[in-house]
Amino acid sequence: MADGTYMNHGWCLVIAIDGESGEVLGFQWCSRESKAAYLALFSTIPAPDVLITDGLRGAETACLEAWPGTRIQRCLVHVQRNTRVNLTSRPRLQAGRELKKLSDGLTSVHTAEQAVKWGEALNAWHERWKEFIAERTWAKDDPANPKASRQAWWWTHGDLRRCYRRLERLFRKGKLFAFLEPGLTASGPVARTTNRLEGGVNSVIKRTLLEHHGLPEEHMRRACEWVCYMKSADPRPESFITDALRDDGKETQREPDDGSPSYGTGIEWNEFHMSTHHPDTTD
Repeated sequence: MADGTYMNHGWCLVIAIDGESGEVLGFQWCSRESKAAYLALFSTIPAPDVLITDGLRGAETACLEAWPGTRIQRCLVHVQRNTRVNLTSRPRLQAGRELKKLSDGLTSVHTAEQAVKWGEALNAWHERWKEFIAERTWAKDDPANPKASRQAWWWTHGDLRRCYRRLERLFRKGKLFAFLEPGLTASGPVARTTNRLEGGVNSVIKRTLLEHHGLPEEHMRRACEWVCYMKSADPRPESFITDALRDDGKETQREPDDGSPSYGTGIEWNEFHMSTHHPDTTD
């Protein structure tokens, strides 16, 4: 199962989908993503074997409480995005270039053997650069730095260190390659990204709101809910038609034809293909 969110106008829609079929399992409105919002959502859904999440703390904390037996798989694409935030797309330092290359290789891991080799490569990186990322800068040596007014020292290569520690922690806790574990794959493939949610539901919601720009906020919410409903397992939009609006089989009564134009007959398509001259000005 994958989880995700869509935010607009100060409100947030938390959505859960089936990771295999892409069907929407449930959604929850909230003012912001939080543990309470995810708990409200998860309480309506049976516990899955694995939850694919983008890494927000509220979702994972709620999962541990609501579904203690569910494994967590971190979305690998989001992990790569986090790495680019820390190191940029073109790291200046050699250590950063090597670590980004490791992060970029996450989505190329398809077997347990490759996952083991990836972990060994991460450990080898740390052995080469552990003293480098342990360097500190003291406030007295860099008084012009804004950090100097708040703390006595800081990690010289803080972003690089932060990126490594994230990758190491996720690997150690089994959240990077849970999708390869035999116990989880016995009943079928396990997703390793939230791409099905981003492209299958979130993008449709965004496009719907863009195409219907200007809707009142309440109507925007209904439009989002309608997208989720139509992406559910068994949508039946005809069930919303009331008996009063259903066709009773009687022939529609037509207005008497007295020669005057009526709605829907003011323009005749054939007139555009006749030789009869029609003035194109109002003079």
